[in-house]
Amino acid sequence: MSVQTARLQADRLIDSYHVERAPVDVLSLARQLGLSVIFENLGEGVSGLLVTRAGRGFIVVQKQEKPARQRFTIAHEIGHYVLRHQFDNGRPVHVDRGYLISQRGPRSTTGLDAKEIEANQFAATLLMPVRLLKTALSKLGDPPLSDGVVTELAKIFQVSEQPMTIRLTSLGWL
Repeated sequence: MSVQTARLQADRLIDSYHVERAPVDVLSLARQLGLSVIFENLGEGVSGLLVTRAGRGFIVVQKQEKPARQRFTIAHEIGHYVLRHQFDNGRPVHVDRGYLISQRGPRSTTGLDAKEIEANQFAATLLMPVRLLKTALSKLGDPPLSDGVVTELAKIFQVSEQPMTIRLTSLGWL
């Protein structure tokens, strides 16, 4: 798989569920995919988990984190699910008594693990689709992308400024 494929899959999910405005409701998307979302204290260094067993799936999210971070984690775990990472025998998947568990922790942000990079790109595309970014910018009067505009877009999409900046940069807009 590739980063481009991960982004394409996120775009397809947005289109198939007719997402028309920001912020993208990741809780609703998870439910529509058959994934329950549970908020728990996961301990230090763990943002979320994807647990699958016998056709059922659960996303467990660190309840101690800020809502923007929780939204990114949910989108990231949806990415693992849609991209079928939980069925691979790669390193980020752990098998424990018949449960397949994919954990979002410090390794996911190192930029070294291909599946984590793909899930991060999927999450960024899911939370900040190009079409919705263009719409938001046009409503703001198509301003130059200054720090203030990035802050405003982050508020509209309910993400933190860092992923918004990274997304806009990856699109070549910054």
